[in-house]
Amino acid sequence: MATIFQRPRSPYWFACYSDRNGRTVRKSTKCIDKVLAKRIALEWEGAEFLARSGNATVATFQKVVSEISEKVIGESLPSQTVAEYFEEWLGSIVRKNAPRTLDRYRHSIRLFLADLGKFGSQPLRALTPRHIELFLNHRLDAGVAPRTAIIDVTTVSIALRRATRFGYIERNPVEAVKMPKAVSSEREVFSLDEIYTLVAAAPNQDWQTLILLGAFTGARLGDCLRMTWDNLLPEHKVIVYTQQKTGKRVALPVHADLLDHLAKIAENGAEGLLCRSLVKKGIPGKHGISEGFKRVVERAGLDLMVVKGQGTQNFARRTFHSLRHTFSSILAGHGVSEELRMRLTGHSSRVIHQKYTHLTSESLQKAIEAIPAKAGGSLAG
Repeated sequence: MATIFQRPRSPYWFACYSDRNGRTVRKSTKCIDKVLAKRIALEWEGAEFLARSGNATVATFQKVVSEISEKVIGESLPSQTVAEYFEEWLGSIVRKNAPRTLDRYRHSIRLFLADLGKFGSQPLRALTPRHIELFLNHRLDAGVAPRTAIIDVTTVSIALRRATRFGYIERNPVEAVKMPKAVSSEREVFSLDEIYTLVAAAPNQDWQTLILLGAFTGARLGDCLRMTWDNLLPEHKVIVYTQQKTGKRVALPVHADLLDHLAKIAENGAEGLLCRSLVKKGIPGKHGISEGFKRVVERAGLDLMVVKGQGTQNFARRTFHSLRHTFSSILAGHGVSEELRMRLTGHSSRVIHQKYTHLTSESLQKAIEAIPAKAGGSLAG
């Protein structure tokens, strides 16, 4: 039977008991109360007995540890299941993330819980690196690209980092899992002539505006869709907006073709969103803007440059995001320096930031003017 004893110069009681292999174990209870120390010793010995008899489960040990915690500090350990915790986490981040990010998080967590199956009803502390590794392998076996699988596991890791901060678990099990190598899918760019071809093939005026915004501001799709007439300062020929991804404020001169296009459509009213009819479509999905842009590319008779991805799916190397690459590429092709290109696209670099701190609006204007304007004719349909 478990006993307790004290060592010289230590205020704590030590437990002495037999482990599952019959060996004598002596360790501190970290408790100065004799009665409480005896209880802890008995609990430890009871857990070892269950392990020796083959009746122990993760849930059993969770219960033992929780009971000891309650006896020592008066507070039991959180008894949330894996599924309950992730549902709680999803609820806690609603106000902190954009809808699209939330959808991606929910999708990854849904996949993870489905992969766990019945184990999702086990205590959160029972989650191990092995469960994470199995999930990762199952995603890869399903044919998804390594980058996609990494995103799913990273989402799980983000959720579990909160669990470690809150003291629900001691260590994030994802940290022990080695991730596969992921090769980023490089985007192809459009030429300036192809930009005008896309504009001509656009199904309506809002699509023309969206394409010109992407091509001549280098803004991401979500930022283009959120732009309003208030972002445009026509008297200064400047567009000012805040990037959703980085929170960075970007102010850049407006290219002549984009300015002419906006001036013409402003004749029918200049308030609200610049691409009002497209915003309600959303970005992802079969009928979203991303897929819609691909249809515009095909309608223009241009090559989407579809290639096989790292998983089972194919992907287009020419997407709306290619317009961002196009903007930077055209600037580079007309001799605009890297630091100015980074300023215009809103990219960040500590080295560049430290080295160049006095870029003037005149410098930015000259950079934009380096992009040739379309000779004659209106871009607005």
